[in-house]
Amino acid sequence: MTTKVSLSEVTMKVNGEAVSGHVEARTSLADFLRDDLDLTGTHLGCEHGVCGACTVEMDGQPVRACITLAKACEGRSVRTIEGGDDDPLMGALQEAFMQFHGLQCGFCTPGMLVACRDIILRHRTLTDEQIRIALGGNICRCTGYVGIVNAVRSVFERRDQLLAGDQALVTPPAQPDWSGARLVTFKRTAGHMEAVEAAPSDGAGGDDQTLRETITVEKPVDEVWAFLSDVERVVPCVPGARLLSVNGNELEVEMEISLGAIRARFRGTGRYRFDDDNRKGRMEGEGRDARSGSSAAGGLDFAVIGDESGKRCRIEFVASYSVTGPLSQFSRGGLVKSFVGAMARMFADNVQRVLSGGQVSDKGSRLSVVQLTLNVVKSWFRALFGK
Repeated sequence: MTTKVSLSEVTMKVNGEAVSGHVEARTSLADFLRDDLDLTGTHLGCEHGVCGACTVEMDGQPVRACITLAKACEGRSVRTIEGGDDDPLMGALQEAFMQFHGLQCGFCTPGMLVACRDIILRHRTLTDEQIRIALGGNICRCTGYVGIVNAVRSVFERRDQLLAGDQALVTPPAQPDWSGARLVTFKRTAGHMEAVEAAPSDGAGGDDQTLRETITVEKPVDEVWAFLSDVERVVPCVPGARLLSVNGNELEVEMEISLGAIRARFRGTGRYRFDDDNRKGRMEGEGRDARSGSSAAGGLDFAVIGDESGKRCRIEFVASYSVTGPLSQFSRGGLVKSFVGAMARMFADNVQRVLSGGQVSDKGSRLSVVQLTLNVVKSWFRALFGK
């Protein structure tokens, strides 16, 4: 029996020209560019969003074409390496890569050039260290990055001159914070907390480092709040997290994540406080991965809100985060928001399972980008086809 493949039409702009095609729901942007449009300058490497070889621009932001669905690009503007012929910055980068020997086999080069162009546009000042950190999501196994860093620096020094006549390119944003400063901590308190606000149910607002998510749990509100305010029970439900110690309102937590070939284990401390009367809470913390030298810090406000039936409730989150070091490349753009949404749903499943008398499995307690990507793709399918 032959199953008929369902195709849907997608229309977008690629390198300034309107294009359309019929794709399967699972077709990636990279496959659409290469197979349908014959734009083979976009290379495929790991196909897990880790190596950066497939990096292209979408609406002016770098994205991984291998984990971006073609159907999700409906109405978007995509630019590949082939679309940089008339771009003064890209032309200067290509010349600099040849001058400073920033390529050898060339497999990573198209994605590397797109990423380097973005780095030059985003920063007002750049040191060699900052260039290397910003390139943490683009892997080159040949050059050792020396030539690439030299090429980026040389073009950055001429950036304003190169862009003087190009009005289409935006002014670089303010210099990002590279300090990795510690979060302000606090002690456990009870009673009313003015600072805690529930996330709006429509998910509106927020910037790239503020994430909002709402999950539903099929349990009464009091039961869910009692569970969430017990850190020793709730931390194991967070994918990849392990509680090491609790001392009053202070926590020591380890978070393990697998990014394809990259494995990171963040270990750090945190603080929490709860408002039992209003069923609201706040957690803050920071951690460091000793292997990669990356640091992460964040804060989480949450509220538990019951419905009229009394049989279910929703948990609303507002999370802020920052990542510095080589892994900071994965914290930009909409992908991380999709991952956080997938993590929230996995967390809700674990909470539901524990409250129903079950346990969190070893598979459910581990966090990998492959596993999260599958969850993200499922959510994209639901959004695209209304299922």
